[in-house]
Amino acid sequence: MGAMEYRDVPAEDAYSLLNCGGVVLVCTKSPAGTYDLAPIAWVSPLDYEPTSRVLFVCDPAHATHGNLLARGEFALALPTFDQMPLVGAAGSSSGRGRDKYAELGISAFSAEAVDAKIPEGVAGWLECRLLRTVAEGSSSIVMGEVLAARAVSDAWKLRLHYVSESVAYAPGKALQA
Repeated sequence: MGAMEYRDVPAEDAYSLLNCGGVVLVCTKSPAGTYDLAPIAWVSPLDYEPTSRVLFVCDPAHATHGNLLARGEFALALPTFDQMPLVGAAGSSSGRGRDKYAELGISAFSAEAVDAKIPEGVAGWLECRLLRTVAEGSSSIVMGEVLAARAVSDAWKLRLHYVSESVAYAPGKALQA
């Protein structure tokens, strides 16, 4: 094997070396009763015993964060690579005081264990109760316990993975601008 060439990565961009996991759409309901969804790329398993637990990083200034705290529940929908336009549209506007599902024409169905709407066509979803949040700098780490989950067979093959605004992929597919 030949020698590898390495390049400097600015410290402020070093996160992009780790940010290659699957994107989720965090589906919530506002205290006023409006369903919302927001794409989050920084998500991870937290534990699996006695049940699966997850964590993700969310900006406390976002409507999604307020919804999580107010309702104590959420769903993580797993968008497919083909749903990249939906992810982009959902992330380009705030859900505060607006109905993204109606405005973006998102077809959805009701989750079973929590009060959230799941976009049709996702590879799967996890319905969670909020365990706690931890504030750190300009971010909040959100931890949840999975109450129910469903997915298509081989969901991992369909998942949208986000690296940067111009680089996204799913196994066997890639978008690089």
